[in-house]
Amino acid sequence: MVSSFYIHVPFCEARCPYCDFFTLGKGTDGARLASGWLTVVAHELELWIAAGDVVASEPVRTLYLGGGTPSLASAEAVDAFVKTFRSLMSFAADAEVTIELQPGTVDQRKLEGYALAGINRFSVGAQTFSPARLKLLERRHSVEDTVKLIRDVKNVGRLSIDLIAALPEQTLKEWQADLETAVSFDPEHLSVYELTYYHGTALASRLHEGSLRQVDEELRVEIFEWTVATLTEAGYEHYEISNFAKPGCRSRHNENYWRLGDYVGLGAGAHSFVFPHRYANPPDVEAYSAAISADKLARRLIDPHDQDVFYLENLFMGLRLLDGVDIEDFRTRFGVGILDHFASRLAPLFEEGLLELHGNRLRLTREGIVRADAVISYLA
Repeated sequence: MVSSFYIHVPFCEARCPYCDFFTLGKGTDGARLASGWLTVVAHELELWIAAGDVVASEPVRTLYLGGGTPSLASAEAVDAFVKTFRSLMSFAADAEVTIELQPGTVDQRKLEGYALAGINRFSVGAQTFSPARLKLLERRHSVEDTVKLIRDVKNVGRLSIDLIAALPEQTLKEWQADLETAVSFDPEHLSVYELTYYHGTALASRLHEGSLRQVDEELRVEIFEWTVATLTEAGYEHYEISNFAKPGCRSRHNENYWRLGDYVGLGAGAHSFVFPHRYANPPDVEAYSAAISADKLARRLIDPHDQDVFYLENLFMGLRLLDGVDIEDFRTRFGVGILDHFASRLAPLFEEGLLELHGNRLRLTREGIVRADAVISYLA
């Protein structure tokens, strides 16, 4: 049954040039739109319950407000939303409730209001502590904004920091300075994402035009290996390709994705997985809002036509975790034995030392982790 919920707030002040999520740059109107949006999303939850795919008595274990820039929403709007959610669903005593924060959109009063509303985990989108790199990424905040927000969060809840590595023409020394700055704040959790040039984004266009130069493969690997070594030495567990946590501080919401659990995404552009089906809401605010206002779910079924594609999608999601996929659990949930069904597909990965069997867990080797994008592309 569903116990994890993602809330997509698509509004931003401005769209970042590397982002490929469904987001809408709305300038100064973003705060009003984000606050009002939560009322619409709450009604979608009611419709999921009415449809029978969400059971109100099943305790919510994780609730995650992402975007977009959910921190544009007022503390009052978030408080009302969480209260509505709690009136519709039961909550586990230790429920993890996360909100993504963009520096420059949250002051101390709003942050304290979020905490009083029940938010207990705060994910700060720092991205970099370099003013020059912030400018390249067209972020609207300063390094000083980030530092102030991080220090404020430390007083109200658990802190996670997001960083982007392998930025155009970034040196190893520059990256080391970024990571060391983040570690100096002693966050419970760190996410380190390598910059991806998604098709259709502004940065991808600049790369294609030749006005940007991405880091070479040797430096990319060096950055990754230095990051793992440094964070491990600092007491962080490297539990997923891009994620590191102090003991007991993993992102339980994201871990549910990687462990192939059920989840419901609410809001325009959000995705859901309620076994055995996948759903997607339209990436269209007007179409989504019209459906919800008419008491209709906006979701559409997006199950792959080829069952093997479905199995592989779930397999490489699970392989993102360093402890990999329990092959017996996979067989029980999906009705297929990975090693037998995909023997010819997996053989080259075993032969090249990218994949290994550890007990009954199929997992990436250290080399496989470094080359994870290539492995996933091959499986896809």
